[in-house]
Amino acid sequence: MSTHPHIPSKTKPAVFLDRDGTINEQMGYINHSCRFILLPGAAEAIRRLNEAELPVIVITNQSGLARGYFPEELLTEVHEKMNRLLALEGAHVDGIYICPHHPEAKEVQFRITCDCRKPRPGLVLRAAAELGLDPPGLLW
Repeated sequence: MSTHPHIPSKTKPAVFLDRDGTINEQMGYINHSCRFILLPGAAEAIRRLNEAELPVIVITNQSGLARGYFPEELLTEVHEKMNRLLALEGAHVDGIYICPHHPEAKEVQFRITCDCRKPRPGLVLRAAAELGLDPPGLLW
């Protein structure tokens, strides 16, 4: 049985989406929640995936956090806003996975070369493990 309410217990494919430029307007670093603007059609597309019972997972590099351009609290606020805007159109995402790392980060705790920074597969593999997804069944 699945531990996540939106993900069926049977092995199914999943859809992984980048955030910036896919769900919201690409505008550089979002250093204030007012800069998060949902792209037209994004919520409808996600709702259709939800209706097809496909898990929708957001995977996003957020090196702005590592570079000190914004605090972690802002990232949380932006994702809460995204979830609210999607919900207004009957859509939801099943998980949000971020990579806050960058090898040249200003913030020491984020200055690492990791396996989660896209295009490496760490975020996808972590989501698959945490959400009970079958990696061979994932849609890339």
